[in-house]
Amino acid sequence: PVVDALLAATALVHDLVLVTRNTADVEGLGVQVLNPFESATS
Repeated sequence: PVVDALLAATALVHDLVLVTRNTADVEGLGVQVLNPFESATS
């Protein structure tokens, strides 16, 4: 989880979307997350 937090912090600082399958570890950190393994919903 430390690496996940570092990735999330980097995404927040640079206004990026974090692309990861492991969304549970970054939930609630305020970062936009994209799971490429989930189907998109409209």
